[in-house]
Parts: sequence; structure tokens; C-alpha cells
Amino acid sequence: MPIIKSISPDDNTLISVWKIDEPLGVLEKLFSGEIKIKNKNKFKEHVATREAIKYCCEKLRVVYGKIIKDDRGKPTLNTIKEGGISISHKFPYAVGMINLKNKCGVDIERIDKKIKKVKDKFLNDNEKKFSIKNNEITAIWSVKESSYKVEGDTIPLKEIYVRKVKNNLYESRIHDREYRVETIEFEGHILSFTT
Repeated sequence: MPIIKSISPDDNTLISVWKIDEPLGVLEKLFSGEIKIKNKNKFKEHVATREAIKYCCEKLRVVYGKIIKDDRGKPTLNTIKEGGISISHKFPYAVGMINLKNKCGVDIERIDKKIKKVKDKFLNDNEKKFSIKNNEITAIWSVKESSYKVEGDTIPLKEIYVRKVKNNLYESRIHDREYRVETIEFEGHILSFTT
């Protein structure tokens, strides 16, 4: 199935969500490059994230070009000089985001009761006060993931501070950088993206 959801927070930004339910052969036909991913679901996620970015390019009237990784391993689109892209996947979903003005971050996570077992590894004391339910804990995790993807920094999630502003809007801080991050809950998942 191609794109099931697209979100446009402003005229320069588009997020697209692809639900992967195609047989492997269909996605293999979409991918023209050479890749050494043996796990079938990981291969599907790889192809679907690129298709999600292609969809964003088409809608934003940007030439797709090629996705490459920068020095930090952050994906970039070689045809965008300003702004940036971000990708995420959690089978069966793949997400692509393009912001034509600013660097960006996107993440998708499955809401799972097992998250309560690992929450102490990424929640600080203040975040524990407003994150009690599985979906709230997952939202904080996803907000942190989206935040560090903006710059491509690898940083312990516990060192990213998150504050809930209202409903599905959060502010995050990594050292001296601050981000606004929105979340959307759908089909048992949390999607978060920088605004």
C-alpha cells in the first residue's frame, strides 16, 4: 500500500507515512540500486522510506536525486541545499520528512506495554511525572528520537530534556538547542516530528 497519511505543518514541510503490506517482489521492482540487506522486513523498510521521500519530493516539487549519509550518518538528499530530510520506520510503517527551510527530525514508534520496563533508561525524573501511560511514555521516547535526528547527533536519550506544552505539542532541549515537536497517535503508533 502506498502513502496512507501525509502531514503538512507548513508550506515548506511534508511528512508521508507508507504502510508496508506489499509482497517483497513489488518493493524489489521499485528499488533500482544494489543493497546488502538480508532481512526481508528491513529491506522493505529501506525501500518504503525512500518511496516516502520521493512522494514528499513530488508534492513539494523537488527533484528526488539521491539519499546519501553525511559525516554523522544522517540521511540527506543531494538535491536540497537548505533544509533537510529525516526518515524513520517501525514495521509495517515507513516515514519520510522533508523541510525545505530547516533541518528536521521524524520518528515512529509502536506503543507497547514493554516500554515500562525500559523507561528508566531514557526518562528523567521530571518526565516521569507526566508520562504514566504507555502512549505517553512512547511519545516522550519518540520526541527524543526526532530531536536528536535534527542534527544527527548520537546522544543518550536521558540527556535530552522534554517538556509537554499541551496535548500533542512538546519542547525538547539538547544542550543549548531547543526544538518544538508534535506527536500524532494512530494505529497503535506514535509519530513525532519537529516543527
